[in-house]
Amino acid sequence: MTSATEGMVGGGYYDAHSTFQAEVAASGAALLKQAVAAVRLPAGGWATVADYGCGEGRNSMATVRSVLGLLADRGVADAVVLHNDLPANDWARLASTLSGAESYLRQFPEARALFAPRGFFQRVTLPASVTLGTSGSAAHWLSRQPPELDMPRSLYRSDAPPAECTKILTQASSDWEAFLTARAEELQPGGVLLVQMLGSDGSVSPVRVSAAGLLRLMNECALQLVENGDVPQDVYAAYRFPVVPRTLEEASAPVTGALVDRFELLHCGLTSVPSPYRLALEKTGDVESFAKHYTAFTRAFSESSLTQGVFALGRGDPAKLADRFYAMMEQAICAKPDAYPFDDLTLAIMVRRLD
Repeated sequence: MTSATEGMVGGGYYDAHSTFQAEVAASGAALLKQAVAAVRLPAGGWATVADYGCGEGRNSMATVRSVLGLLADRGVADAVVLHNDLPANDWARLASTLSGAESYLRQFPEARALFAPRGFFQRVTLPASVTLGTSGSAAHWLSRQPPELDMPRSLYRSDAPPAECTKILTQASSDWEAFLTARAEELQPGGVLLVQMLGSDGSVSPVRVSAAGLLRLMNECALQLVENGDVPQDVYAAYRFPVVPRTLEEASAPVTGALVDRFELLHCGLTSVPSPYRLALEKTGDVESFAKHYTAFTRAFSESSLTQGVFALGRGDPAKLADRFYAMMEQAICAKPDAYPFDDLTLAIMVRRLD
């Protein structure tokens, strides 16, 4: 089966175009303080912090810096920071970021940074070794494409036919339980995990799904490639964008079910984080700049998956198909800047490892 993604666009592109993800991380500052306060620290004045889905590292720096400061306030003198992401992540860029001016190592030079190049649906480090785990804007990704999909006109949870949506949600449920099971193995007793990811509001009908407007635009552009003969219909029908924003019930289900003897649920809630690109548009009125930055933000997280599952299986140069796809997106946003909102719902869940 096709894997979901090989990671974010490297070479500094993701770092340059992930301001939205940085805003999401910043919105969780109060929860981060609660998470550190809730940790039962190991004896000896040391701690291991794990960042699951670190990417190129820009958005990790502020989070880890805050964690290390809060842990220092609790008497932690020695800390190891484990940065985890897929093997194809731009690890050289992360290493450069760690040696740069924005690195948490400037403030905490005694901390040690380690890399764990492995998918987070399995254990990525030693058992019972992590004191505090964080994950921002990553755990909504699927491990792979759901099997036997037939979605010739849709791309996402929000527009999938009922039978196909069931397949998507089944895959998402399995992946989320695998993610939490791996973290249960890694966390020390009393260790805490804080995850921020895209969410959905299941209290309304139809379910309100984060980023549905943006994915509608992506679907329209992809269908245009199909209609132009650039992408075979059967290729597109077997693909769905492998991100699933979960409802509160879906996020908490493993903690209150299969893993109830391993985790204590400390928090599970939804908040809305305004789009920085939309705020800039409202301030300046510059539609072209809005379209450019909104498209670049989208390309930074989506190009790997779309290339692997669509463009590389199309007719022609995958890189040129990608350029055409994102050019269509930018043109559509310029023409109708209000038509494709991101409509963020950030889901945050915090759990503590039981003894």
